[in-house]
Amino acid sequence: MQSWRKIYTLIMIVVVPLIICFINNTIIFNYVRASTNRVQPLAADTKKNQHQATNRRDLYLLRHMIIMFCIFVGGWSPIYIYAILVSDISFTSLIVSLLILLAEVFLLFDIIDLFLYNHELRRYLLDKIFKRR
Repeated sequence: MQSWRKIYTLIMIVVVPLIICFINNTIIFNYVRASTNRVQPLAADTKKNQHQATNRRDLYLLRHMIIMFCIFVGGWSPIYIYAILVSDISFTSLIVSLLILLAEVFLLFDIIDLFLYNHELRRYLLDKIFKRR
């Protein structure tokens, strides 16, 4: 494959989704932050505790978004960067296979992370699997 096609592939598979993910995460975080700022505590005494709890929630969401962003970049970038740098991929098929496996494992980490983060879905699935009532 020509060099420009490899760079184009990297841009279309990693960079464009990365930009879309960043824009979506920014919109979601701004919405959550605005929602947090609209909530008014009932009593003046709880204002400090309420503010700390909401800040903690916002920070937890931001940390989760950054982790998922890094998992995506860390999983998919190496194989395409390697394809750009190395001209004869068949020579190092073991490395390519390991990088493909790395991308698939990181995708699995993303899916598992989404299930762990969504408490309602996790509770629903556990209830369905173990037939709790």
